[in-house]
Amino acid sequence: MSKYTYIIRDYHAIKEAIIKLDGITVLSGINGCGKSTLSRWLYYLINGAKEFDNFLYADYKEKINHIINRMQFACMDLNRFRRINNIQEKGALDKLYEAAEKLKAMKVHSNEEVENVQDLFLQALNTTTEFLSETLTGDISDARKARIFNYLNINVQHNDLHQAIEDFSEQNGRLIGNLTDRLYRDIEERPYQTFVELINKYFDTHNDSPSSIQLEEDKVNVIEGGHIATLFGLQHAIYIDTPMAIEVGNTENIFWNALREMLVYDNSNTILSTEEKKFLLRIKDLLDGETVVEENKFFDEKNLRYVSRDKKVNIFLKDAATGFKTFSYLQRLLENSYLNEETLLMIDEPEAHLHPQWIVEFARLLVLMNKKLGLKIMLASHNPDMVAAIHDIANKEGVLENTNFYVAQQESPESHQYTYKDLGHEIGEIFESFNIALNNINRYGKLDL
Repeated sequence: MSKYTYIIRDYHAIKEAIIKLDGITVLSGINGCGKSTLSRWLYYLINGAKEFDNFLYADYKEKINHIINRMQFACMDLNRFRRINNIQEKGALDKLYEAAEKLKAMKVHSNEEVENVQDLFLQALNTTTEFLSETLTGDISDARKARIFNYLNINVQHNDLHQAIEDFSEQNGRLIGNLTDRLYRDIEERPYQTFVELINKYFDTHNDSPSSIQLEEDKVNVIEGGHIATLFGLQHAIYIDTPMAIEVGNTENIFWNALREMLVYDNSNTILSTEEKKFLLRIKDLLDGETVVEENKFFDEKNLRYVSRDKKVNIFLKDAATGFKTFSYLQRLLENSYLNEETLLMIDEPEAHLHPQWIVEFARLLVLMNKKLGLKIMLASHNPDMVAAIHDIANKEGVLENTNFYVAQQESPESHQYTYKDLGHEIGEIFESFNIALNNINRYGKLDL
């Protein structure tokens, strides 16, 4: 099983974090010390590295679609003017509309599909060129012609209209070639700067990326020499910042959307291992029921419902107790085979909304999933019961060696940055940080309002 080291320096509240991901990793620290930031960027790195090629294909398709849309818009404007003057040619517009719609529906995930995009673009370009040649030689004012030329970046010299349109065709023919060559080169070389640009675009990071970030796989840098390598051992990162994420529909939160998609996904044809089945039985025993997916074909949507073992309770999961949601997302992720040796599961404050007994049960499930399924786990916790449970159960199950604890330490009383101290397998300093919080409560209680 591969081992990982995740490093971020001088980014927002994080002064330095060098985090081992050997099996189970527990982060502790006060609010605002950067725990969620660490999880988000680890999510971006892992899933971005996996989806890099798909992001490149999608970006390529979007650029081509943008050019075709501009051609279509210009031709529609010209045709509108011609219609006013009782001259109309719908054939070209229909072809451009058809090309735009075909491209919109087209999936681009391979070089063969890229060739289809190229063919579609060249058809649209030829149609546009023919339409412009026919239309712009008619009775149209110089101002209207200039407006079209500017919009389509057509350079007219010496009033040679035919040469300008021919240059436009050749220019866009070269453009599609250059874009395609750039796509193939980026797929081959995987430049890190392009990776960051696509992460910013598709994960909506507001163009705010760490200047110093690294992920090591078996002591090999994933980011090196201006390029980002593929990951061999990790294919998925799942980030759960709140169990309430499972009760919402499509939102602007990429983590919630991704989680819900995984939960409602129908993977019923997958054959589960004996260990996965055991985990599912245990979770359903705890829930005294299970979470099921209900498909509403009328509204073309899928809903999650909690159904008790005796079938007397059948409610939307959003209406169930929050603790039920916590175990329910584990159930659905297991059923869809997402929790395996190629996945990193990251959870912020998993103990939130859980009864103390369920905190221990949840910790036991996580430790055993690491041991039996090879699942890598990173937790951010403020709860001493959760930290102690992870530690003691990992020790009992013989996986403490691959369980690491970190505490965020403030650089100075005046600083807003934190360094993550590696505690190894010990948790004493984490409990000391909890005691500091209790001491502050006593001190604050003595102050007057």
